[in-house]
Amino acid sequence: MNVELLALDYHGTISDRKSRGLWTVQQEVIEALIKARKRGLKIAIITSGTGKTVPQKVKNLAHILAFENGSVFHYGGKVYVDKPNGWDSIRHILLNSKLKPKAVGKVVIIYGAKVRGELEEILHTHGLFDYVRIVKNINRLIVAPKGYGKDRALKTVRKLLNVKGAIVAIGDGENDYYLLREADIGIAPANAVDEVKEVANYICDKPDGLCVKEVIEKILEGKLLS
Repeated sequence: MNVELLALDYHGTISDRKSRGLWTVQQEVIEALIKARKRGLKIAIITSGTGKTVPQKVKNLAHILAFENGSVFHYGGKVYVDKPNGWDSIRHILLNSKLKPKAVGKVVIIYGAKVRGELEEILHTHGLFDYVRIVKNINRLIVAPKGYGKDRALKTVRKLLNVKGAIVAIGDGENDYYLLREADIGIAPANAVDEVKEVANYICDKPDGLCVKEVIEKILEGKLLS
């Protein structure tokens, strides 16, 4: 199989979590990504966050970056925002509610998992359930436009990079379910949640970035899933 694009989640996939909530990328993973690029493999990073926690050296290794669950793209020196008409009004309602978000992006709002009931009550009160998608991602809730997620993002990446070959995607959290399902081959690291493992074509016996390194090595050797 001719693999042309590797689509990667960042938190818990490229990176692993150390003490005090810090996310780090092992040097051997960086070296594997550099090797992949040199060998012509295209790399996309598609993450739920706003990009603030992704080191610049990692960003530089990607051909395209898709932040905020795949709603904000950095490509070719430009930033593209993918959101439906009227979404800013919905964000305004949520941001002016009593709920305090963990992070606010250009499109998505991220909350702690414990406020789901309160969040759903706000959506019900304002009749917004048909317009909003709440995606659980480990211990966070990603509030995004309905129909907008990592699956839609991967379709956009395929188009922007003019990908004709196969796409391999790796992710660990609930929101990566859509990413793996959209890819030609979906791979879950050992630390992935059960929901993601169920949809994966292949499950690594290694976690986080070590899984990414292993997959890159197999792609470059032509032995992926062999």
